[in-house]
Amino acid sequence: MKKSSNPRDPSDKVWKSFFLLGFSYGPMVYSMARTRLVEKLHLMKERDITDGIAIGQVMPGAVFVDFVSYLGYLIGRTRGAFAAMLLFVTPSFLLMLILSFLYMKYGELHMIQNILRGLSAIMIALIVKVIIDIYKSGVKGFRYLIVAAVATGLILLNVNIAVILGVGVAMTMTYGVFSKQLVMEKGGFRFPSIKDILDYIKSNFWVVWIIAGLIVVNTAIFFFAPSVAIMDVNLFKIGLLTFGNGYTMLPFIYKEVVQTYHWLTPKEFSDGIVMGQITPGPVIITATFIGYKVAGIFGALTATLSIFLPSTILVSLVSKTFVKYKDSRWAEFALKGILASFLGLLAVVVVQLGRTSITDYKTALFALVAVVLFLYTKINPVLLLLAGVVVSMIVFR
Repeated sequence: MKKSSNPRDPSDKVWKSFFLLGFSYGPMVYSMARTRLVEKLHLMKERDITDGIAIGQVMPGAVFVDFVSYLGYLIGRTRGAFAAMLLFVTPSFLLMLILSFLYMKYGELHMIQNILRGLSAIMIALIVKVIIDIYKSGVKGFRYLIVAAVATGLILLNVNIAVILGVGVAMTMTYGVFSKQLVMEKGGFRFPSIKDILDYIKSNFWVVWIIAGLIVVNTAIFFFAPSVAIMDVNLFKIGLLTFGNGYTMLPFIYKEVVQTYHWLTPKEFSDGIVMGQITPGPVIITATFIGYKVAGIFGALTATLSIFLPSTILVSLVSKTFVKYKDSRWAEFALKGILASFLGLLAVVVVQLGRTSITDYKTALFALVAVVLFLYTKINPVLLLLAGVVVSMIVFR
C-alpha cells in the first residue's frame, strides 16, 4: 500500500493498538487509548480522546465501541472505523467463546466470580483515574463541577441519560452566552442547501449497500436457521436504538432472549452478564454468549456483529460533520457540557460499584493499592489486571 504524508495514515502499529485496546476493561479503554495513540504514537491529540468520549455518550449503541469507532474514523475514515471496531471486539469475542464452551460443558462459574471480586475493586480505582484525567483535560473549574453535581442528582432520580446530557449542554452553553464567550457568528446560522444534502447522501451512499447486504445475508440465514436470523435482527435493533451504555441495553436484550423467545433461562442470562464483565472490552459482549447458546460459533459470530455494527455505522455517518464543526466555540461548549455531565455519571458508578464490590478489607485493599499505582506510577493497566486475576484466585479461594 502506498504511503502518504498524512500523519493519521494507518499502520501496523496503529491497528495493533486497537487490538490491544480490546484487552481493556471498562473505562480503561480511555486511558489506554490516550497512552498508545496520544503519548506513544503521537497520532492524536488529547482533544481527540475527549471528543471520542463525548461521541460515545451521545450516540446510541455500545459506548466504548462508539468511542473506538470514532478514533478509527479519524485515522482511516469509514474503513478505519470498521477496522477499529473489529479489532477492538476480537479479544473479548474470542475469550467469550472459550468461556461459553466451558460454561455449556461444565456450568460452573465459581472461579470466575472469585476473580471478578478482585477485578471489580481494581475497576473502581481505574474509574477514579479516568475521572481525574477527564477533569484535567479541559473541564476544570467550579462551573463544570456544578454541571457534574446536577448530572449526579438527575441520575439518582432515574432521569434518562439523554436528558441529563442535554441539561449539561444547556448549562454550559447558557454560561457561555451570558459570559459573552459565545456569540452568534456574523451572518447567523445557515441551513443546509439542497446541494449540501445531496452531497451528504452521495458521500454516505455506502450505508445503503451495507443495509442491503445485511438484509440479503440475514434472509439467507433465515432459510436454514430462523432463530439465528430473528436473534440477529433483534440485537441489531437494540444496538441501533438504545442510548446510554451496555448496561442500559441489557434489559432490552433480556426481554427478547429470555422472556420473548426463551433462548436462555434467567440464570443463564445472569451468568452471561458475569462472563461479559470478566472479559475485556464492551459489557454487551454477552451477545456472543447468547449467540453461542442459540447456534454455536456461527450464532456467536452473527450475534456479536449484529449488536456492534450499528454503533460503527452511526459514528461513521456523523463523524465527518462533527470533525468539520467541532472547533467552533458552540461545539466546544457543548462537548464540555457532555464531559462534565459524564464526570457526574462516573461518580455515581464509583459509589454504586463501591457498595457492591468493596465488601471486606481484602477488596478495599485491592482498590486502595490500585488507586495508588494508577495515580503515582505508569503501570500498564493490563498488567495490573492480569496480576489482579492471579492474586484474586489466591486470596478469594
